[in-house]
Amino acid sequence: MQQELRDAEPERFYVPAYLGARGWVALDLEAAEIDWPEVTAILQSAYRLTAPKRLAQQVR
Repeated sequence: MQQELRDAEPERFYVPAYLGARGWVALDLEAAEIDWPEVTAILQSAYRLTAPKRLAQQVR
């Protein structure tokens, strides 16, 4: 997913220096107008992938 986001919109998404090796991707909030529903969806998806199953199921 990290590479897909970066390749799709390199002006908005980048791999952070120290956390990138662990799969993190960063969103530049100053690069363009912020689509907050999109940011919410990205964060919820990321949380569901990393949270314990019981907690991930609580995210709508």
